Amino acid sequence: MPALAVTAVGADRPGIVARVARVLLDHRGNIADSAMTILGGHFAIVLLVETEAPPPILEAALVQATADLGLVVTVRPVGDGTASTAASHVLSVYGADRPGIVAAVAEVLAEREVNVTHLRTRVLEGASTVYAMLMEVSVPQGTADALFARLRGDAALDGVEITLSAVDDETF
Repeated sequence: MPALAVTAVGADRPGIVARVARVLLDHRGNIADSAMTILGGHFAIVLLVETEAPPPILEAALVQATADLGLVVTVRPVGDGTASTAASHVLSVYGADRPGIVAAVAEVLAEREVNVTHLRTRVLEGASTVYAMLMEVSVPQGTADALFARLRGDAALDGVEITLSAVDDETF
């Protein structure tokens, strides 16, 4: 069955998942994989859906069913994904909020062939504003120590606290 990527973003409110799921079911869609979260008061959803419904028809149905929710909806065909390795490490980054932290970390990871399997960031308000980033990453075997040293030595990350911990398979 063809796979479609369905995305929707809009102000967070109850009922979004129910409406989207109902339209997918009505079009004989099966949600094969999903990620949903709230980002700065906006609900964001990404779904991989198996269905025979043509993308324009499914998108129109989703737009109509969620019109009063003010969602921005897209439906696009996607090909086969690639097999990704499971996360082997958790990388956490904390520091004063400033532009460039994600870019600096991501560039170091890319140069070391580290795959990011999950990424979450948040600005923590308190006595001082702290930028927090938590990543699940797949680090090539035997390279974790060199990766950690490279991250700690990156000038763009001065003043940022970085930890890299192996995933405990039994608790993850």
